[in-house]
Amino acid sequence: MSEHPRGCADWHHTRRELVGRMADAIIPIPGEALDQGGAALAADARGITRRKALVGAGGLAVACSVLPKFGARGLFEAATAEAAADPNHRILVSIYLDGGNDGLNTFIPLGDPLYRTYRKRIGISEADALPVTGTPFGWHPALGGLQRLYDQGKVAVLPAVDYANPDLSHFNSQIFWRTGVAHATSDPTGWLGRTMDLIGNTENPLQAISMGWGLDPMLLSRKAPVATVFNPADFGFSIPDVWKTETVLAPYRGAVRGAKSPARRSAQRAYRGAIRVYDALGGLRAEGKNVPAPPVAYPSKGRLGEGLRNLARILGAGLGTRVATLSQGGYDTHDQQGTEHQELLTGLGDSLYAWQADLDARGLSDRVLTVVWSEFGRRVQDNESMGTDHGAGGLVLVIGNHANGGVQSEFPGLGRLDREGNLLVTTEFRHLYASLLEQWMGVPGGRIIRGVDGRRISLVR
Repeated sequence: MSEHPRGCADWHHTRRELVGRMADAIIPIPGEALDQGGAALAADARGITRRKALVGAGGLAVACSVLPKFGARGLFEAATAEAAADPNHRILVSIYLDGGNDGLNTFIPLGDPLYRTYRKRIGISEADALPVTGTPFGWHPALGGLQRLYDQGKVAVLPAVDYANPDLSHFNSQIFWRTGVAHATSDPTGWLGRTMDLIGNTENPLQAISMGWGLDPMLLSRKAPVATVFNPADFGFSIPDVWKTETVLAPYRGAVRGAKSPARRSAQRAYRGAIRVYDALGGLRAEGKNVPAPPVAYPSKGRLGEGLRNLARILGAGLGTRVATLSQGGYDTHDQQGTEHQELLTGLGDSLYAWQADLDARGLSDRVLTVVWSEFGRRVQDNESMGTDHGAGGLVLVIGNHANGGVQSEFPGLGRLDREGNLLVTTEFRHLYASLLEQWMGVPGGRIIRGVDGRRISLVR
């Protein structure tokens, strides 16, 4: 789920297209299924109707890449059947830090004297940093939640992860990380989508879910159905500080008929799709805050905590989910990084701590592993705008009860940088993926990450 309230033109266009396409392919997940478990709901599956599902308090909604044959009933039957077939399956969750997180100010190399030389404007002092026990590093002072998890042995830290000869492009780097292919390719499938093609089935879209409005390209598959899940309370129509939803919606309701030109008919189809979604989700939207309190409060600000909270409910319902993705936006910190980065990392650390506590309370923490990544790191030297520019050698975190806690990849130091003044890459992201697949998901890495060699990282204990 993205943090960007505005977004670029391409982002808004994609969101409008999604709304139009999924208007007739939305299946609500009622609170009954989330809070009592999908199996309880499936026991009366024949009585499930779209109307009944829509009135469930505190539910979510799912848009499926392949709509189950029997709609809501088919969805829950397929999901609970898969969960029953393997009730203890392992689950991999991906959290993408959108924009390129500054790993050097997240996991700070306090023991390297050149850090203070390169980060004269935005460097974190040793007095402010949170200690990383037994290492020459420190956590950003906003990461108290993550520090607690690390001290419990539940966080593996991998600095300087990237691909060879990184080109510092958001677009290319995102594609490479999401496809698991470090070069141009005509294959659009994501590495998790290919994983589901291998270990998933053709019936249950909830086996792989993207928490947000659009399908994460990492989940693009060839045959396995996947889904996006979102909170209906986030769906509305408004112009910030000008109009609210109902005021805006009234003229659009009156503008969906009577067009003669092809262009106007196309626009009206988009309006009708968006209005159908809004009306269909009315019941869930009204009841959306009526959900059980988690054992540790998620952050009230930002959507990452909300997404993890909703995902925990889905996993607790036993709907056969094997992989899931979320995102937190805002990490392209070219200027005034200090305050912005602190706010982002506060949300990240506190959300991860609440997430792990939630999984513990649900008896799921031995089955879930969470990987946190970004498309690249930032330039070693800060800039005159009090920020950092695109760099290389990003930071990856692997979190969970079975994460092999500690620093698990080589930090190259700041004494020798690449030609662009960036951190040297010591670990290729494809080795990270292959290690997760083999050690956690039980899948041969080479079957998913094509051309990867035999090097692996010890990530799971």
